Amino acid sequence: MENRMDIKTNRLALAGQLCGATLLLTLISLPLPSGYGYVNLGDAGVFLCACLLPGGLGALAAGVGAALADLILGWAMYAPVTLLIKGITALLAGLAMHRAKKAAVPLALICCLLVPLGYFLFETVLLTAPVAAVNVLPNAFQAIVGASLGTLVGRHLKKLYKRKD
Repeated sequence: MENRMDIKTNRLALAGQLCGATLLLTLISLPLPSGYGYVNLGDAGVFLCACLLPGGLGALAAGVGAALADLILGWAMYAPVTLLIKGITALLAGLAMHRAKKAAVPLALICCLLVPLGYFLFETVLLTAPVAAVNVLPNAFQAIVGASLGTLVGRHLKKLYKRKD
């Protein structure tokens, strides 16, 4: 039987790995039609974090991984907002997945709608509403695809390893 220190160490190591995975998945990107931002697979990493890590640790790994990608790709002005949006999304999706039994996946997938909403609000302030509106559909598509992939893979990994934490 693992002691508490081993479990904490394993969770921390997993958080680092998932943070890196989120970063790499976000770096696989295409520019958005408006020229502000990009579409990527990073939300799959965000939902992997939500599925495999408890609460704040999953939110931190998801937010930091996505925000680091913004910095690397030259979108530093988005990094703090990304940290918040992706972190909150992972936190709420994780709470839904870990607490709700039957409705876990639908509740978690609803959380992905925070991504286009959050970026729309930020870009409305930063740019204008018409420019921000151009990015809503690509952001929503990205979030739905990422949430579906991340949740699917995360649930299978969880079953495969049957983590005891």
